[in-house]
Amino acid sequence: MFVPIKRDTGAMLPWEYLGAAEGTYQAGQMLTVKDGKLAALEAPGTTTPPYLCMADVKAAAGQVIPVTRVEGDCIYETQLKALYASAKAGVKMQVDQDGLTASEGEGTFELVEVSGTQAGDTVRGRFV
Repeated sequence: MFVPIKRDTGAMLPWEYLGAAEGTYQAGQMLTVKDGKLAALEAPGTTTPPYLCMADVKAAAGQVIPVTRVEGDCIYETQLKALYASAKAGVKMQVDQDGLTASEGEGTFELVEVSGTQAGDTVRGRFV
């Protein structure tokens, strides 16, 4: 899961409540917008997902769920989806299709701190 760790301004990310497509969402899951509603990612992200889910919820179509906007001035913590030997500060990764982990591939999640390169190791980064 993606967890907001800190912002350059020191302020907390404000929550918004937006309508979602029918589905099950997890706290820390990156979301996109499809047909005017929040939705799970359909493929690994080469662009920055616009929203981060803030609660575990099984949503009916149109149900309002809590999210925050993904901000470039915020550092997020997540885990590596799989072994990525090249993981180091400055490397840009993708948000995996699950919306919960980072995966190998050119994306917009720029690493700033890496605890290891194995699947499940913690990494921190910001979206650029």
